[in-house]
Amino acid sequence: MKEKKSQTILLTSWEGIDFNLYIPVIRDKDNKPFVYFNFLNPETNKNKKIVKSAKLDRNGDTKTLKKQGKELAEDLIELLSNGWNPVTGTFNDLSITPLSPISECMEYWIKTREESVANNAMGEKALKSNKYLMEYFTTWLKAKNFLFRKPSSFTYLDIDNFLQSTAKERGWGKVSYNCYRTDLNTFFKFLVTKKVIPESPVANSEKKSTKNDSSRFVIFEESELKNVVGLLEKDAAYRELYIASKILFYLNIRPIEITRIQVYNIDFEKKLLTLEPTKTKNGNEAKWELTDELFNLLDDYIRDTPKDYFVFANHNTPKPEQAHQDFLGQRWRAFRKQYDIPSHLKLYALKHSADWYDLESGVGIQTISERNRHANPNVTIAYVKERLNKKIIKPSENKRF
Repeated sequence: MKEKKSQTILLTSWEGIDFNLYIPVIRDKDNKPFVYFNFLNPETNKNKKIVKSAKLDRNGDTKTLKKQGKELAEDLIELLSNGWNPVTGTFNDLSITPLSPISECMEYWIKTREESVANNAMGEKALKSNKYLMEYFTTWLKAKNFLFRKPSSFTYLDIDNFLQSTAKERGWGKVSYNCYRTDLNTFFKFLVTKKVIPESPVANSEKKSTKNDSSRFVIFEESELKNVVGLLEKDAAYRELYIASKILFYLNIRPIEITRIQVYNIDFEKKLLTLEPTKTKNGNEAKWELTDELFNLLDDYIRDTPKDYFVFANHNTPKPEQAHQDFLGQRWRAFRKQYDIPSHLKLYALKHSADWYDLESGVGIQTISERNRHANPNVTIAYVKERLNKKIIKPSENKRF
């Protein structure tokens, strides 16, 4: 009678690794069937035999064990492909490659951006903007069934399609369009650095020209200001937009900064609003004196609200979570549509309108520039340039000639 021998059966191979099934002749608690493979430990640069027996029936026949062994091998391959180190039992931080789908590249980029924030190499505001961009990009990729496309397959036509369709859907202006385009280029240039793609497809995509575009700087006429503030004041559905627009007009605080205001930022005893460096555009702390009207509006709006709540967080009530950075812009567009307000009247232009009427009232440009936190008064002038160009030039009152 032929003597039975132990069996070693090759189940499958993956990335140069052979997965074998070992079936011993004698099976007991010390001799069980198992799947094994050799793994090169990156820490020691030496091969180690990895043995796994889960899912294997110790008393199963060869056919049953082969089927179970293949299932176990597939599970092990999936773990390895996700960066599993079977020696340490941990997962490695796998980098991306030219074969990685765009979705994995996006996740990896956001992870590196989060690490940059942790290392104080970039700010939280920039990270939030990057995350919003990736959310919009993911939505577009899903709609197009592009989530698993390789980054190298994208062209400037894809970039134009994404930016143009998303701009239309979300109501981006030219400046917002260009900002998101710049951030998207940062992402693809990161992939170039990682040698995932040879060049950024954003480079040849469309960039909106704002050089001669005065539409975002159109100053409200006095009658338009009166109409808008009257409608906002009467409609309780836009209560927080009403208060926020007052802050924008009188304190010149940018809409995105307004969404970052938390209850603790307001000192009702001193009538001061203070934003720490992480909440301002220029990275400097800023303090504003509240007018009596703003003091009363805010006191009534956030009375008995927890200190860490965000004041303007949607649905006319402070909340623990911060609203989307374009939340006020979205509310403004909804208000404008509901009341048939001309589309050229932008929320941000309330800030410039306040500057213009102060300038007309004799307030010095330096004072206005400081309130805007502009490093150069020329920046302030640029925002009211459209109105200056239309102003009738008055003759000199000098009688000496």
